[in-house]
Amino acid sequence: MKISNRVKRNISLTLLIIGIACIIARAWEVALDPKSGQAWFNLFGICVLTYCCLDRFLELRKRLKNGILFGSMKKPQSL
Repeated sequence: MKISNRVKRNISLTLLIIGIACIIARAWEVALDPKSGQAWFNLFGICVLTYCCLDRFLELRKRLKNGILFGSMKKPQSL
């Protein structure tokens, strides 16, 4: 069973939104205790994960704009 790039893009967007909410929560923890190493580590970790979701979302969005519904191959040329 193949999953379309549109579904993958929507999942990545959902994870991106959740990641942004987590960044706000972790930034709040850093604001409350700026000397806490664990709070900074948690903030850095969620920023990296959110960036990965953003990168994947933009990649899938680009594929869909190019007309690639499944996989990452180039759009087949019509005969």
